[in-house]
Amino acid sequence: MTSLVKANLLILLALFPLPCWPQIRWPTIQPLREEHTFVLALNDTSDTPLTLFLKGLKGTSVYKLECHNGNYEDSSEIEFSGDFQCALFAVQGGERTSWNLLATDEPQQQKSDWLNRGRMTSGQLWGECGRNPDYGTIRRFRLRGMEITVQYKDLKWFPAIDSRHPLAGFTVNITAVPNPAAQTPTTERVPAPRPQSCN
Repeated sequence: MTSLVKANLLILLALFPLPCWPQIRWPTIQPLREEHTFVLALNDTSDTPLTLFLKGLKGTSVYKLECHNGNYEDSSEIEFSGDFQCALFAVQGGERTSWNLLATDEPQQQKSDWLNRGRMTSGQLWGECGRNPDYGTIRRFRLRGMEITVQYKDLKWFPAIDSRHPLAGFTVNITAVPNPAAQTPTTERVPAPRPQSCN
């Protein structure tokens, strides 16, 4: 680094101390609550579609929350998998302007469509696994000035098949509220990794 560059950096730091540099201002969302029940057949090959738009204070859509399962075959920004998977995209004028925001900034999640908490499998909801605070029946995503909560309830089960517990039905409750303390561009990391025994 040349002395001229160093001098310019020092001047910038003197004029604009780091704590005073403006933060990115994410659009403030209107609160949202949606609930949907899915009834499944054993070895079902149908989709579980749910699409919600989060609106800003002026009433325009600023985020799109899209949910499907592994049977979804139409074109989308990601390849959906599992028993139910939601992805969140920033939108502007109806066009997607981001990657899946329910993935953290960790390289493993950025490179894969399914290694994030937006993807749910029946094994993650069964028994003790369902009580996991980050990967169980209640999952909270904090990012971009908001908090999104996805809750799975009214769980119905088919008889176990080779230690697997297939879902016969579930209700998903999704809420989104402003949270000024959440300022990461993608969802915040959670303290514990996904339990390997809950798949």
